[in-house]
Amino acid sequence: MAESGRELDVVVVGCGAIGLPLAVAFASVGRRVTGIDTDPARVAALGQGRTGLMDEGLEPAFQEARASGRLSFGGGLAPASAMRAYVLTAPTPADGGHGWRRGPLDGAMTAALAVARPGEPICIRSTVPIGVTRAFAQRGTSLLAYCPDRTVAGRVFLGQFDTPHLVGAVTPRAGAMARDLFAQLGPVVEVGDPETAEAIKLLANIKRDLDFAFANQLALICEAAGIDAASVREAGARAYPRFSVARPGPAGGPCLTKDVRLLASSPALKDVDLTLLLAGRRLNEGLAEDIARRIDGVLEARGPGPGAVAVLGLAFKGAPPTLDRRGGFAADLTAALLRHRPDLDLRTWDPAADPGPAARDAAVRGANVVVLANDHPALAAAGDLADLMAPDGEIFDLCGIASPLAGGRTLHRFGAGGPVR
Repeated sequence: MAESGRELDVVVVGCGAIGLPLAVAFASVGRRVTGIDTDPARVAALGQGRTGLMDEGLEPAFQEARASGRLSFGGGLAPASAMRAYVLTAPTPADGGHGWRRGPLDGAMTAALAVARPGEPICIRSTVPIGVTRAFAQRGTSLLAYCPDRTVAGRVFLGQFDTPHLVGAVTPRAGAMARDLFAQLGPVVEVGDPETAEAIKLLANIKRDLDFAFANQLALICEAAGIDAASVREAGARAYPRFSVARPGPAGGPCLTKDVRLLASSPALKDVDLTLLLAGRRLNEGLAEDIARRIDGVLEARGPGPGAVAVLGLAFKGAPPTLDRRGGFAADLTAALLRHRPDLDLRTWDPAADPGPAARDAAVRGANVVVLANDHPALAAAGDLADLMAPDGEIFDLCGIASPLAGGRTLHRFGAGGPVR
């Protein structure tokens, strides 16, 4: 019987933006890996050599792993002769309130328990409320550990090798096996129990969300006062490390938008006041409506007609680039714009999904307003965009990436306190 995670084949249950790079990473260090996914179309695409992801370093490693025979895919778990470790990366979306949809992870755990043999560990990598891992252990396995993903979207594959893997297990033996398993990829930080690991995963993202909320609140204050948030941030931090402020702008994605709600659904926290944490998320989510109102005002001042608005940058972030639009600001903004103006001529373009100039130019040409909705480097050339817009067009730069414009166009940089000249 295998006693070390180093001796096990690896089964990754869930082959999305987190699970697939992890599976490829294990294959790239010599492990035999099976990726399992319940979506037949995804399994078919992976079997045909198509990842569907934009992730630095992933594509060549994926093709090499497939060619070597170390990486294969399937639609369901089945018993095997070799000893295996199971890593569950099923999605755990928030349900819109202070809860979460646990069905995908429940299904993954049920499938793993149905085939796992004594001595085979199960590692949960999905984001979960505090206490979920220990509750799953009540289903009859002590070889259970919580090992969350902590990489950066767009760099998930490479992050497996340099971002410390967090391990918090139900038993010491489970901890040792999970530690040995993930140490094949990179550094490991082991904590004494799964609850600590669950809390670290959630609170790290929530702290980041609060950092952005403070930055956005600062930007709104500066705009109301007619001063430049960039000057406040830069001058305030000069030789004074106690005042370090994130760049204001959209704050979304699949983690920041849900993790405070998962934390709030933790049974142990039912009597804890989380007002501060929830308020930060509400402020970040309210930015789309705020910008939509401003754009509506610009269009209203131009007289009758619905106007034309181009929203550029649809992924939830632009650097490093990703195709992932989950929790993205652009979707919230377009919905808010259409609530204000149902007949709006609304165009969109994403430089990661369609990097060629034709689609960009078609979206921008003749637009009254162009919105730079993420920080993709291709959006920094606002001067090129201005030449395609309506003669009195205005650009809303929400990430502070564009240079001042010429030719009568107006640049609004979020937090600048007025048009940028």
